[in-house]
Amino acid sequence: MNSDDELSATGRGTPTLPTGPHKAAMLQAAYEFLAFVGDQPLGPELESRLNEHYGPHSERYATLLKLLRHGIDEGWACYSEITGPDYRRGRIAEASPLTRGFTVESGRLRNVLGNYHRHPRGEINMIGPVDATGQFCGHGAGWKVFPPESRHFPTVTGGTVTMLFFLPGGEIEYTDPPAA
Repeated sequence: MNSDDELSATGRGTPTLPTGPHKAAMLQAAYEFLAFVGDQPLGPELESRLNEHYGPHSERYATLLKLLRHGIDEGWACYSEITGPDYRRGRIAEASPLTRGFTVESGRLRNVLGNYHRHPRGEINMIGPVDATGQFCGHGAGWKVFPPESRHFPTVTGGTVTMLFFLPGGEIEYTDPPAA
């Protein structure tokens, strides 16, 4: 199946996602990454394994980051403003058998306190700081995995980061934060 087939194979009447010259390579890299994740539970053990085998020191991480940045330049990643130019997101792939049921999403955030939300089935985040001091939820370059039922404000401090988000079934629930 080629990338155009994958993008339109959702069967949900969803419009085709944006594409560009490096999109097929990103999809292939995402499929390989998600095959590595396999059926592992989303949580601290997976986070450690990703940082060990797919961490910022690895060629795999460098490839994903390079393709993400190509996607931003080509307009198929981080293409939607959420709350202005400092908080951008974009879907790269719908959940499908090729993505092992995950949606693949992108983000470019600069010093942002995002919308509070819950991860019914968890979330995997690849953090790629643009600014050396950029962090996502207190983490610099590498991986942060949120387990099922976790809740948080997506928070970027120290500058700009680019990110990949892998959501099982695309499930995310925006809720009111707990009372202070």
